[in-house]
Amino acid sequence: MDSCFAPLLGDNAFCYIDDIVICGKDFEGVIQRVKLFLEQCRKTGFYLRLDKSEWFKNEVKYLGHVVGQHGIKVQEKKSKAIANAPAPTSKKELQSFLGMCGYLRPFIPKFSHMTAPLFDLLKKDSAFRWQETHEDAYNQLRRAVQQTVTLYAPTPSGEYVIETDASELGVGAVLKQVQEGTEVPIEFASKKFNPTESRWDTRERELFAVKWAVEKWRDYVGLAHFTVRTDHNNLRYLTSVDKGKVFRWALALSNYDFTIEFISGETIT
Repeated sequence: MDSCFAPLLGDNAFCYIDDIVICGKDFEGVIQRVKLFLEQCRKTGFYLRLDKSEWFKNEVKYLGHVVGQHGIKVQEKKSKAIANAPAPTSKKELQSFLGMCGYLRPFIPKFSHMTAPLFDLLKKDSAFRWQETHEDAYNQLRRAVQQTVTLYAPTPSGEYVIETDASELGVGAVLKQVQEGTEVPIEFASKKFNPTESRWDTRERELFAVKWAVEKWRDYVGLAHFTVRTDHNNLRYLTSVDKGKVFRWALALSNYDFTIEFISGETIT
């Protein structure tokens, strides 16, 4: 399919196996692309099933998501399937459940924090004993899936904002962008700390969270000024460190143009 429709694929046309989406900023642009698509179908001998097609929609269901003019959101049937899933009774069932949830990871704040107790059950040397801690994590994750928000598509203009938070468990972060005067979410991300990282002191964890998030989203923030929000004012101390891993992290961050804002951890999304 990709080779047959290669002339059309790009910024405004996408193909996955036999699913094709055509989009545009205005109706006239979409009409023009649809004409080109139908002409390519005629040339290559493809036939379309009208009962399998949707035309001129504001949003469409595609690859398990709902894609619209502002961005993407979780398809309702996907979130309902997770919300109604019975509690796992084996490692295999838990692995399957986490796989379903992992597909929605970019939509879920602090995904790694919530799933940490569940992933611990999957360790080779860990017996499967479902306890209250796992039940709490399981229910928290199911609620989070039902409360996901729309992730907006980035625009060429609009300053980016990265908010980070760190704990003994790991790092949580969100990439936002100012669009039409409002900060909207682009993507959520999180990382679970390994045993060594979890023993770092608070300042080290918070600085690593900033470095990790900035480098993760370097393609968005690498060429323009952006804002980093963190809840730890002691990050100011990094300017006085001249050796070790903290110095290396500070050096890496010096390649970016950003302003740090210190806010309460409770206000970080």
